[in-house]
Amino acid sequence: SGTPNNNIDFSETELTSGKKQQNMIKWTDVNYSSFPDLNYKILKEPVKRIIAAPSFLQYQYQNTFLIFTRNTINRFVLEGSASGWAASSSSLIEEKKQYGLLADRSLMRIGDAVFWLSEVGVVKWDSQWLNLISKNVVNVKIDKDSFAFYNSINNQYMLHDVDGTTYVYHIDRNMWTKYTGLKVESTGILTGGSDLDNINLVLNSNKIDKFPSE
Repeated sequence: SGTPNNNIDFSETELTSGKKQQNMIKWTDVNYSSFPDLNYKILKEPVKRIIAAPSFLQYQYQNTFLIFTRNTINRFVLEGSASGWAASSSSLIEEKKQYGLLADRSLMRIGDAVFWLSEVGVVKWDSQWLNLISKNVVNVKIDKDSFAFYNSINNQYMLHDVDGTTYVYHIDRNMWTKYTGLKVESTGILTGGSDLDNINLVLNSNKIDKFPSE
């Protein structure tokens, strides 16, 4: 007596897991933290990235999230109440069936443009609409493991593939260069410092370098 769980037997535990809904987006009601069962939308493909629509896009993109899959770009329009978005056919709009996001880590917002690597090359999206900026200019490797970083000193979008090739888009001059030899696993921008310049810190094999270096 006085001992908890007397005469109780427990069977072997079984690990269960739910199905991964990689093509589903869910949302809460405003100022809530729970996800109501009906607050969801299903896309045709797994979701790769979601970003707020930049302000430089046209009027219909205001109060909108951009949802990227491998082959599509979708608009999620934040009009009306959150509870009504699921039933509204106008809340989720497939914007483009091409130029989707192939390499998740290639998507970057730089100034008044968004850049990413698609199945057919590098895309620039600005107020003048979508433009395939690498086509017939540079033979960019189409690789889902490629990633990009921004060189703020020279205003460059830099796309790096797993083979060690770096494709550099000079934003001010609208031109490309290509080189090998830069070993990088990930990068971050350091703001300020004694010279008051933004520099890239490059991680490679547990060593941190500055880019560009002397």
